[in-house]
Amino acid sequence: MSLEQKIGQCVVVGMSGTVITNDLREAITRYHCSGIRLSPFTRMFSYFSDEKAKKQELDAGFVPSMQKIATGGLPPSLTPEQYAAMLNELRQLAAQRSPAIPLHMVIDQEGDTSRDFTRGGVVQYASNMGMVASQSPETAYQIACCIAKQMKASGLDMIHSPVVDVNINPNNPEIGYRAFSDDPEVVAEYAIAMLKGFKENGIIAAAKHFPGRGDSATDAHHACPMLKVDSERFNKIELHPYKRLIEAGIDSIMVAHCIYPHIDPDQISTVSRKVVTGILRDQLGFEGMITTDSITMGALIDRYGIGEACARALDAGADVILMKAENQWRGEMFHTIKKWVEEGKIKSDELDDKVRRILKIKKQYGMFDQMGMVDASKAAVPFSDPIVIETSKKSAQKAIIVVKDELGALPLDKKKKVLLINQQYSIKTPNDAYDHPALFSQLMEQDWPSLQTYETKFGLDAKDEEGVMKFVKANKFDLILCTNYYDRQEKPNTYVKALIDQGYPVVLITNTPYCIKDNAGLIPSAKTVVLNMNLTPDGMRTTKAVLLGEIKAGGSWPLANYDPFKLRK
Repeated sequence: MSLEQKIGQCVVVGMSGTVITNDLREAITRYHCSGIRLSPFTRMFSYFSDEKAKKQELDAGFVPSMQKIATGGLPPSLTPEQYAAMLNELRQLAAQRSPAIPLHMVIDQEGDTSRDFTRGGVVQYASNMGMVASQSPETAYQIACCIAKQMKASGLDMIHSPVVDVNINPNNPEIGYRAFSDDPEVVAEYAIAMLKGFKENGIIAAAKHFPGRGDSATDAHHACPMLKVDSERFNKIELHPYKRLIEAGIDSIMVAHCIYPHIDPDQISTVSRKVVTGILRDQLGFEGMITTDSITMGALIDRYGIGEACARALDAGADVILMKAENQWRGEMFHTIKKWVEEGKIKSDELDDKVRRILKIKKQYGMFDQMGMVDASKAAVPFSDPIVIETSKKSAQKAIIVVKDELGALPLDKKKKVLLINQQYSIKTPNDAYDHPALFSQLMEQDWPSLQTYETKFGLDAKDEEGVMKFVKANKFDLILCTNYYDRQEKPNTYVKALIDQGYPVVLITNTPYCIKDNAGLIPSAKTVVLNMNLTPDGMRTTKAVLLGEIKAGGSWPLANYDPFKLRK
């Protein structure tokens, strides 16, 4: 392999949308990229501004990469079969390289609001915390098997899961219900169960976010969290799940952008050799593939610039750079990494070791067979698998809890005058017949002709805030059902808290056991609360059934150390 080809195997590039563009073709043919991180629900990855990155001085030998210059919005909607065929086309392009090294396709599919794989009736599942509400690691194992079967049929090889942050900070705005628990042993137990399900069904699992972000009050997408802990706490809490997963055979671990001053006070973990090599490789003995989180997150690029941040991450011990940005930074990244290798800042033998680890995993998971291509006509077959469907329904009932019912509102009385104020669940929605932003409204209205519904945007919107309060004041309702879902991508609304504070009879429905930023999630002062950590089609059907008394909520409180309502059994 040439130097350029070796560097390429250490990079995963991002692909937004569903259309193959020339800049992506260039990433495969010119830059020899190792894999593609898929984001099917936007036409352009523009989460972070170009202006944030420190500008680098590039020498005369720099040749810029192509850019994807596109506006936001929705990409063309493809059927599962069409999407799998599109991925096959990308793999075919990689097959024409010499040597022919297969691409690996990687995606996020954590559950609940963290989802990138939903089109055409993909069966989805609860958040990690929702799985723990089942009190059954076997349920987590079965869910992982079902996710993996569906992914493999569509040509997906790798998942950036499980999340093994121990969420000991209830005010954590980014992790929260994405974690399994605030107990490190519970986190380890359920993560190992999911790892087993993924591995048995041919999906590479990448545990994240090393060395742990559960005690953060900062979202690393926007700033760099600093976690001031001592070594004893760090080893007992943050590192415990990783120790267990390494023993269980985890193949990949994702490094986060954060600072642990007791390990390295000067460097963000992604570029800290003390963290990546010193802790993960040397202390914990991990021999698998280390990937960065999206390199354009947080304060990393502010300090170093893109190219230098990527080169520093490889020098620190990472094997794979996750470069989701679809712009000129690709060229800057490759140019800088190559220069660092040629100057000896990244050792050639270490680069070879990285490539060997990557190729070994691709070989182990059968990607060299047919270059990873699948029969696209069968992409949707697992979506109707009876086991996949039944697992979704059973686990949905175990992810829902009636926290309290001081109003005596449950089961709902259809004879009463009831208002449903429902957020449009627009987070990465496929907007098809199976899953769309108004699905919960549709389900609730199906056999309740007198139910009045009022839809709002998912997050904070001034017109919604004003409109809701005006509508409620102008109409006397016996009961008001309010969804108050939380996702880190949206600022929470304020009208739900305002209605509760003003004494209206509110039934609060949320997906997180935490109250974030005073208004989001589970507002403690609400008198009736239904917690469903499963914003999927089956999760919403289950919410309706519980509200109407058709089934009983089957979940248990998932947290060991945060239990304000004394529900821990």
